[in-house]
Formats: sequence, structure tokens, C-alpha cells
Amino acid sequence: MKTNTDISHSGLKDACARERAFTLTDLLVVTATLAILAAVMLPALARSGDNGARVVCSNNLRQMGMALNMYVSENQDYMPWVIWGNIASPPCPRGWLYSPDPNTPNNLYTGNAANDALHWSTGRVANLKTGVYWQYLQNPDVFICPIDALLVGTSQWDNRYNKLSSYVMNPAAAFFPPGGMPNIYGYRTCKMSQIWSPWCIINWEPNPSAANNFNDGANFPDSSEGPSIVLHVTGANVLTVGGSTRFMSSADVLAEMNNPPANNLHAPKGLLWWNPNRQNGHGVGI
Repeated sequence: MKTNTDISHSGLKDACARERAFTLTDLLVVTATLAILAAVMLPALARSGDNGARVVCSNNLRQMGMALNMYVSENQDYMPWVIWGNIASPPCPRGWLYSPDPNTPNNLYTGNAANDALHWSTGRVANLKTGVYWQYLQNPDVFICPIDALLVGTSQWDNRYNKLSSYVMNPAAAFFPPGGMPNIYGYRTCKMSQIWSPWCIINWEPNPSAANNFNDGANFPDSSEGPSIVLHVTGANVLTVGGSTRFMSSADVLAEMNNPPANNLHAPKGLLWWNPNRQNGHGVGI
């Protein structure tokens, strides 16, 4: 039989239980709050994650800049062959990334997942050894952006011809040969001292979704082949001729792609279109 004290304690426990109960309304409020916090924080977290990858990517480019400057210092100030096309007739020089000479290891990938996986783990080193940068770097991962590496095994990756590097070189160093005519200037390259500014851009990452951006080792610095903001969200990592790296905002990338206008002989020289033998820094010709 319950006493008054028992009844009192029982009622008190029931009241406390009612106060502690987690109602559906409470759950909805908490869920909504978490959703709002996630919406606010996720972009920041994404940027934080990209910042880490961006640092690695920037370091990759910095090491390539060191390789470029060591190569130039040992080759009478001449820039390396940019690998504009894969035609090796007559024999072309070894390129910065690989050699287009058909007697060197095969640069083509089969499209077969098992074969490509094996080639990626072993064949890429054999191919990179044919390029002039390897003697200075000797680390295959330096040539791959960590964000781009996430595409390995996807259709975007499999459709590429050149899977050796996330980065391409500016054919300005070879006076912008016309498409399909890599030997029109005898595979000549300019001297580094001819380039009007150490801030001129020599390497960047093109859009990874366009397989044709990786058909050789060089790209035009235009809107289809130039620095892409896809991998790093708000801009692009680039390497300058002087060996420094910078992160260019999307607006700055677009501005440099259009500077100077192709037919304006008196426009200021641009950082992407810096052909040393053209008054406006744009177009083909030596």
C-alpha cells in the first residue's frame, strides 16, 4: 500500500519525466538547426579541404619551376621543348614531360582497366624518364594534382592520351606553333631572357573533363585549354617563368586569357600570351 510520501514521490518522478521527454517538435527544431549549420559550414569545410590540396598542387608547380630553371641554366638559357603535338618526324627533342619519339616507351593507354592500372603504377615512370624534367624531380607524384588524382579510373581519366601530368606547358615558349604543325619552327624554343616578365605564366592545369586538353604536353592559353577553375573552385594555380607559383582568381584568369586581344598590336603584353617575337605577345610566328 502506497503512503502519501510514495504518491508524492511518484508524482514528482512523472513530472520530471514529462519535463525531460524529447518531443517530435524538439527533434524537428534540432534537425532544422543542424541543417542550417551544415549549410553554413559545408562550403567553408570544402574550401578548407581544397586549401590543403591547393597547397600540394602549388608545391608541385614550385618543384617544376625549380626543374625548369635548372634545365635552362644547363642549356644556354633555352626553354625545354613544350611537346606541342606528338609527331616525331624529323626527330624532335625530348620534351619537358616526355619524349614524343616513337622509340621511347609508349605514351598511349589502352582503355583496359587492368592494363591501365599496371601502366599507371609502372609505365608512367618509364615515360617520365624520357622527359628532361625527370633528372631534377624523379618523383612521379609531383606531376599530378591531388584533386586530379581522384579522377584515376573514371571515364574522364581513361579518355586522356597523356596521363602523366595534370599540368601543361605554355606553347608561348615555342612561339605558338599552329595546330598540327609542331615542326614549323624546327622545334625551336625561346631563351628565358627573351621573355618580357618573370611573372609570365608557363604551366597550369586545364579543365580535366576535356580529354583533348591532354593530347600532348602543351595547350593554348585560351578559354578552352587555358587555366581552369574546375579543380580548385574559385581560381587556378599557375607557375610563372621566374619559378614562383600564384593562385589566380577566376576573374584574373579570364582577364589574362583575353589580354591582349588577338588583333590589337598595341595592347599591353599579357602574362599568358607572351610570344617573345610578337609585338602584341599573341599569335604564331618567330
